[in-house]
Amino acid sequence: MQASHLNKIIFFVFFSLGTIQQANSQIDRNQLALADSLFNSNRLLEAEKIFQTLLVNNPKEAENIQLKLAYISKVKNDWIKELYFLASLQSKEAKPSIAKRMEEIGNNQQLNGYQINWSNQLYWIYFKVFPYLMTVLILIAIYVAVIFIHKKRQLIKIKAFHFISFNIYLLFLIAFINFPNYLNFGMVMNNKTYLREFASSVSPVKKILKKGSLITYWGKTDIWERCYFEGEFGFIKSENYLKIN
Repeated sequence: MQASHLNKIIFFVFFSLGTIQQANSQIDRNQLALADSLFNSNRLLEAEKIFQTLLVNNPKEAENIQLKLAYISKVKNDWIKELYFLASLQSKEAKPSIAKRMEEIGNNQQLNGYQINWSNQLYWIYFKVFPYLMTVLILIAIYVAVIFIHKKRQLIKIKAFHFISFNIYLLFLIAFINFPNYLNFGMVMNNKTYLREFASSVSPVKKILKKGSLITYWGKTDIWERCYFEGEFGFIKSENYLKIN
């Protein structure tokens, strides 16, 4: 009797959660449709407010929303927000068209780090061929694994060199697949942001970062973020930048 009652409660809870989630999803879709309608009608400020509320909870629509927010920021002449949204898009899938617009903004604001160079081109190639190359590399790993399994079943000894080489290959494959996750980019949102030698307000200042400066960050210490900027390693306050990816 108790077990039956408990099952009913569990069913009711899961059913309620599913219904609420479906209702919220429907509301988001309606709001997105409204925002798109306002955007197409050139009522950009109204559309912007809705897009900003939808951005966090709609990862599938994030690219579309960020692209439209970047356009709205451009129309408003808000270069820092436009640059931020474009950089967010670029971190997920590098595109030459976005890079060129970022370079243009960077040049206008006299910012380093946005100029197109060989590293950008390698990044574009990486994103372009990544799905195909990843498929080939995984198929190679599966093929070698099948050979090893076959040899083991046939009681054929696997050479240590081959086994070690295969494990090194697997490590390379894991690193290659997760490569974008190793690059954490941020954008400085305040003028005169200090890159300090240590995680302290009394630490010597190594560089003064301008608004819009692009940093690579990793590891947080209290209110300080460890980061890299133009050949210098140091710390900046977390409140002075926004994460791009």
